[in-house]
Amino acid sequence: MAADPYRNLVNANDQAVIAWMDAAGEARTSVADARCLRSGLESARMVRRPVKYQHRRNYEGYYWCAGSGESVWYESMTEYSVLMELDHTRDLAKVAAQPFCILFADGARHYPDYFALHASGRQVVYDVRPEGRVDEKAAVQFEKTRRVCEEVGWGYEVMHGVTGVQRHNLEWLAGYRHPYVDPGARERARIFDASTEQVPLAQLAVALDPVLPVQSLPGIYNLLWNQELTYEPSIPLGWHTLIERNKRG
Repeated sequence: MAADPYRNLVNANDQAVIAWMDAAGEARTSVADARCLRSGLESARMVRRPVKYQHRRNYEGYYWCAGSGESVWYESMTEYSVLMELDHTRDLAKVAAQPFCILFADGARHYPDYFALHASGRQVVYDVRPEGRVDEKAAVQFEKTRRVCEEVGWGYEVMHGVTGVQRHNLEWLAGYRHPYVDPGARERARIFDASTEQVPLAQLAVALDPVLPVQSLPGIYNLLWNQELTYEPSIPLGWHTLIERNKRG
């Protein structure tokens, strides 16, 4: 990563301090308490970026988040998969990457990977690390971060990324997350009527369009992405996949 932009910032408090750049690019600090809940950190600018060099093993880029309608930076393909997972399952309203620095009371510091505002109003801090790379040092850092988040009133979660079949399915459905693929009220009602009970994807597509079944797939995939339809994500998505209307709420 780039040189620590807060390396010269001293924490003179007996509790952790949060340091960030607000939406206007102004440097801000606050003691880590409930006041941070009103700091608008979901709109914070990135506080640091990685140094670019030849033969890097990680791929960085931007993921377009359907929940917020904005692009969110990721540093690795693990972070990319986490953003997809959050976008698919957590009802996101706003996400900030590399949102702030935590200066702990003992002088150590940590940069969480993401700060998310959920549609429910809940604020959650996320760290991303493959499970096999959570060593003792990282575990201690994550536990300290968890305690800070509890003091503020934020949720906190360490996410390990999506792999295997679940990632393959998620990446496929993510291609249909954009609003322009939304089937619309009339077609949504037809899809729901045809999937009140579990039905194979092929059978559902034929029921919706006997002449050209594939034309109904974008709408079905969009509803699967939005969890208005359900399926078993641990099994490869295909014509045999059992689809059913989500009866939640």
